[in-house]
Amino acid sequence: MRYVLVPVFIAASLFGLNATIITLMHNGLGAALEELGKGAVPALKGAPVPFLRSYTGVGPVDQILCNMIGFFAAVIDAHNDWEVTLGYTWGMAQFASAWTLLLLEAKRIGNRGRLVSWIGTVGLIFQNLTWTFTIPLYVAMHLLTSPVAKIGNGNGDKARRSLFVYLWDMALIPMSVTISFVVPAIFMSMPNLFNQTAATHYKWIAAWQPFPVVNVLALGFLHYACYYLLGSLGPTDEEGKPTTPGRAYMVAVRGVYEFALTLCAVTHVPLVLLCVMPEAGREFLRHAFPAYAPIFDSLSLKTFIPRHWSDPPTVDAATYGSGDLAPLAMHFLHYDFYVGTAALLLWAMYLRQSTVKNPSLVGLLRKTAFWLLATGPAGATIALAWERDEVVLEGGDEPKEGKKTE
Repeated sequence: MRYVLVPVFIAASLFGLNATIITLMHNGLGAALEELGKGAVPALKGAPVPFLRSYTGVGPVDQILCNMIGFFAAVIDAHNDWEVTLGYTWGMAQFASAWTLLLLEAKRIGNRGRLVSWIGTVGLIFQNLTWTFTIPLYVAMHLLTSPVAKIGNGNGDKARRSLFVYLWDMALIPMSVTISFVVPAIFMSMPNLFNQTAATHYKWIAAWQPFPVVNVLALGFLHYACYYLLGSLGPTDEEGKPTTPGRAYMVAVRGVYEFALTLCAVTHVPLVLLCVMPEAGREFLRHAFPAYAPIFDSLSLKTFIPRHWSDPPTVDAATYGSGDLAPLAMHFLHYDFYVGTAALLLWAMYLRQSTVKNPSLVGLLRKTAFWLLATGPAGATIALAWERDEVVLEGGDEPKEGKKTE
């Protein structure tokens, strides 16, 4: 099955590239961003003026940043479409959750020294070449090269040698993701927060772009600071008492998975409930919260459904109006997220089936369907990875490698 999935992932990567970057080059959004980068216009129509074009003082880097910042400004600024705003918010939460899982995967003992552990580099690549192009190739490489993908059903000893992550890393991953991803994302997505100037708003968008490298560096700094100031962490259970390494690992990793699932749930659950709410319920909410009536009027399951990849929305880059670029950017983000995360979900399904002691296809499909409905595709991926990790409880107590618990 591993060798069936690899070509599927490569095909998904090429399809995603076509549905995002290639489409962007022909639907008017790319032309609008090009005009913005060249300085032919003061800003995208409806976005804060003036657009900031200098961030690092290095011409090629600033040019790349201008394109990326302009893209996000098209989503965040200059429109009053609640469907776009809430769809973007949902997508960012899902993205943060999936990134948390990848960060955890890169820190596993079995992946140390391998290309799949270079998650900061992978992050820079997908920030420039899209999530949908990079992540399917990443998981294909993982299946081919990582010991984590070759544990075997119920092999607790090998699982403990491969899946183990330093306890300080597991304790600090949620904090590092919050600092490097969540906080800049909130500030860049809410330009009215603290009455940001145009320059400040664009700087916040720029500050979010290198989050993969910032996250890896922040996690490394926090790890060593805590280790040298507070010492190593020993294997303990839920009550803080000494326990076996397998049990200690599951107690520690629980915080990472719960953090990632919470990021998914806080946006997914209310949005889905609003989308399927009957008209009587929406009418009650309109009267109870009149300021938010436009949200209750505009939301539907179409929020989660992209247009067909061969029929993207288009604009004339010379005559578009304020807000006209938002649907184009959301079309890009839909395919960017869905194709890349579908590959990630298939990867997690394969790892779960090839690792748990008694795999069941019916149980896999039931669990996947439940978590897809409850938390979205990133949440389902995380839930399957969490269940896969439970194999560390099988067999003996002591791992043969990775005894350090920093």
